[in-house]
Amino acid sequence: MAGNILSKEAASLATIGTTGATLATGSAVLVGQLDARAGGALADLFIALFSLTAQWTTITGIAAGTTVADLYLVPIIDGTSSPDVDLTVGASYIPYTMRAGSFAAAKTPTANTNALFASLPVDLFPTLYNVYILNRSGQTISTGAVLKAMGAAAQYT
Repeated sequence: MAGNILSKEAASLATIGTTGATLATGSAVLVGQLDARAGGALADLFIALFSLTAQWTTITGIAAGTTVADLYLVPIIDGTSSPDVDLTVGASYIPYTMRAGSFAAAKTPTANTNALFASLPVDLFPTLYNVYILNRSGQTISTGAVLKAMGAAAQYT
């Protein structure tokens, strides 16, 4: 008799890091690293959901459906050397092939109040990643946004 392959949640959220004090619109920042290798925080996990907590002082133009940020996973294939990215303030560029997803507003956020956004599931390859957030909200993120990940593994029963 054949078994089933089911998803099994990870034990806890992994905090990737924070964007720092502020992040201008059109700007990207290295939030931290995600280690999906054998000894890493998301070892043996094949898929992850990401959550972003952010706030703005000015919310003009941030309405329901607005993409507030893009998530990029840049693989560090050899464990030490990362592909080039451009972190120019207001004009950052990370190759679209490394874009893992987006965070969208479900409603207009409240000024100076943390808002929580979630990504769709993202496939993970067992490697080390530099994780970037690109602010697409049209406004400066006013305090350090926090990025977390929850992984899932395959379980055969």
